[in-house]
Parts: sequence; structure tokens; C-alpha cells
Amino acid sequence: MEQKKKENKRKGNIYDRIFKENAQELFLPLVEKKLAVKIISYEALPEKVQKTTEREADFLYKVKTNKKKQFLLHIEFQNKNDPEMLARMQEYHGLFHRKYKLPMHHVVIYLGKRKPTMRNQMREEEIFRGFDLISIYEMNPEDFLSSQVPSVIMLALLTKFKRERTEAVLRLVLTNIKKQANQENDLKKYLEQLLILARIRNLENVTEKIIEDMPITYDIEKDGLYKKGVLKGIEQGSEKNHEQTLLAINYLKEGKTIKEIVVLTGLAEKKVKELKEQIF
Repeated sequence: MEQKKKENKRKGNIYDRIFKENAQELFLPLVEKKLAVKIISYEALPEKVQKTTEREADFLYKVKTNKKKQFLLHIEFQNKNDPEMLARMQEYHGLFHRKYKLPMHHVVIYLGKRKPTMRNQMREEEIFRGFDLISIYEMNPEDFLSSQVPSVIMLALLTKFKRERTEAVLRLVLTNIKKQANQENDLKKYLEQLLILARIRNLENVTEKIIEDMPITYDIEKDGLYKKGVLKGIEQGSEKNHEQTLLAINYLKEGKTIKEIVVLTGLAEKKVKELKEQIF
């Protein structure tokens, strides 16, 4: 059985070589007739395309027509009905388009005795026409900060926010990740991932600094302000207001001005002043 496979492969290689050597004389006239064009010049191109998988085309030329149009001509020779032929040609199309950026015409020349039954047209639902584009940068940080999944929360770092809010967004990301990470190992993993994402926006240094400076573990019930009743009302508000208020309190403790805190947290100036009066 193995010997027969080797023999068939050897014959196939011989056929390929013959067809390639005579392709111009034998098949270009057929292609011209089929496509209703007149080829006035052509240029041989490398037939192998090395990607995740290697594909070697039987015949690949860059041609010019008498109407000054230019395109790739790809020919495959087939002596048997191949149910995968259409999929193979689609794969060739993607590889060649990426490499050469030219319009393409694909032709399969069938040499078998039996009537060809292989499909040669894609169904509508099989045709690749493009893709949906989601731009994380154009999204609001809150779209991700409200998630309960740490790997989603950290995407807030890649959204569009004012430069002066960088620290606030990072602190919110860290606080929310800590809430959702149940195990210390999980938290460590997510922080490592966050640092990798931070490189995309050139925020690795500031992210590292905030991780080092910010107490990741925060128990609100142990906070003196909670015991005084200052923070109890926060937990009854929205999640967004809760996080912003906690950030504002931290900033007040650090000595930042009211205007700085308004910019960093997005809270109203009146709200920040009220917090400052309650704390001090």
C-alpha cells in the first residue's frame, strides 16, 4: 500500500513538471479564452508560500493584458475529483493576496476521464467579505471596569481617557481586579498580565509604581472613616460612585488638591469638598 502511494506521488510529480514546463504554450491560450482577455506579458513568481502551512502552487504568474490590467494567474492541474479542491483554492487565494496584493484569477485544469464533480464556487455564506472591527481605544473605561472578570477589567487600560486620568484609571483597575481575584496566585497572574498590556500604551513604569505604592488589599470595614460613618453611605450608591469616592479619599489623605482630585476621579468639586470636610 505504501509502495503504491509513493508510486502515485512520483507520477504526480512527473505530471506537474511536464505541465509546468509547457504551461505557457498549452494552457495560457485556454486561460485567455476562459477569462476573455489577451495576455501580452507575464512574470514568473515564487510558487511556494511559507506560512503556518506550506502550499506550493502548480503555476503562478503575474500577467498584463492588452487593456493594461495586471493580475495574478494561478493554475492548478488536477487528474482526479478532489472534494477539498475549493477549500484548497481558497487557501491559496488568502496566501497570495496577502503576499502580492493583486487581483487574482484561479483556474483548475482537469485532466481526468470522469466528469468533474468538484465544486468550483463558494456558497454565499462561505465567502469572506471582511470582518467586524472593535476598537478598544474608542470605548469607555467604564465598559470594562464594571465587569466581574479580571481579564476584562484590565482592558480599561487600553481605552481612551484623558492623560491626567491615567493614575485614577489604573487604581480603579487594580482595585476591581483585587475584588474579583479569589486567590493570591490569581491576583499575581492578573497583575503580570496588566503589566504586559501596559506596554501597549507605554504605561508600564507608571503601572509598576502604582502597584508598588497602592495597597492592593483594602478592607473598608477596618478604615477609620468607615467606623465614623463617612464611608457607610458609599456602599449604598452605585459601583462607579463607590470606586471614585474611595479614590478621592485616598487622594485627600495623600494631600492632593481638590482640583487635582476632581480631574483624577471625575467627581464633582462639591462632592470632593464634602468628603474633605468629613475627613478633616
